[in-house]
Amino acid sequence: MLTGLQSGRAVAAIMVAIFHANLFLLPKNFYDGNGAGAVFNFGYAGVEFFFVLSGFIMMLVHRQDFGRPERMGLFLYKRVVRIYPIYWMVLTFLVAIYIAAPTRGPDHAREPLSILASYLLWPTEDGPIMAVAWTLQHEMLFYLIFATLLWRVRIGAVLFGAWMVACVAALPFYGQITHPLEFFLKPHNLLFAMGIGTALLYDRVAVGTARLLFWAGLALFLGTGVAETVGEVPFPRGPLPLIYGLGAALMMVGLTRGALPSPRWLTFLGDASYSIYLVHLPAMNILAVFLKRAGIHEVLPPLAMLTLVVTLVTVIGCIVHVMIEKPLMAWFKARAATVQA
Repeated sequence: MLTGLQSGRAVAAIMVAIFHANLFLLPKNFYDGNGAGAVFNFGYAGVEFFFVLSGFIMMLVHRQDFGRPERMGLFLYKRVVRIYPIYWMVLTFLVAIYIAAPTRGPDHAREPLSILASYLLWPTEDGPIMAVAWTLQHEMLFYLIFATLLWRVRIGAVLFGAWMVACVAALPFYGQITHPLEFFLKPHNLLFAMGIGTALLYDRVAVGTARLLFWAGLALFLGTGVAETVGEVPFPRGPLPLIYGLGAALMMVGLTRGALPSPRWLTFLGDASYSIYLVHLPAMNILAVFLKRAGIHEVLPPLAMLTLVVTLVTVIGCIVHVMIEKPLMAWFKARAATVQA
């Protein structure tokens, strides 16, 4: 079951890398404003898959911990060590570059308070220094609210329910709500509830039905992406993440109940997906300098360049996963076992 989810996680991380390379890197550095094609520009929706997956995994793994306050501390410890240590390493690398090269990075990348907020994943109006970390801010908010279900089920359910109702109520006003309310009421927060609902229902679905739901979800997800980018269908921006989220939820049922094959190499990429997600932007920007000097873009067409860049940043992410992330997680896991003992 988890191998299927890891495969989905791998594809989602690579989709985000494709999106950033195609929409930003290639037009800016190689092809005078052009990418490899508009169809690759919905790769950002890999984030929607991640959010649904987070809700799914939290409910699947911790459903039995509801109303057990003694489990709350360990839950938060595991969530913190999963998110922060490797993120801090990549962020420190970025901050060092931005301080050494003042013309690079966002303007607030050298402001002490902004740096501190980024390390803490505290939401600010300027956003985090590492662009992709906005998703981690929402993840941590979700984990904190989810943790209240372990402390007191009724209080947690009321708090989570009120949060979701407020996010739904804010949908018609998308784009008009300012910080900090915009952060708390962002439509993406609703994807966590989709994942929780999927975890509550998936095991009631027959294997054959689950496989059909996978293909239906894939068709919805890809169809929405093609319609949005190639067809330029003017989807309302507020509800759009929910359409991708529904596709992701249906695929998740298939990946968990449909007994779909998951090749080992794709499962490994899923294991490395967090490292790939964190390092792909800085890695591709550094790679762009060397690729441009080498004149690779004068030989390769945009699609081949996109493939090359995404392959290289994926390999770099895998190296970071094996050499840094895995040892870190093993150390923290051993420490957690010691604390429990």
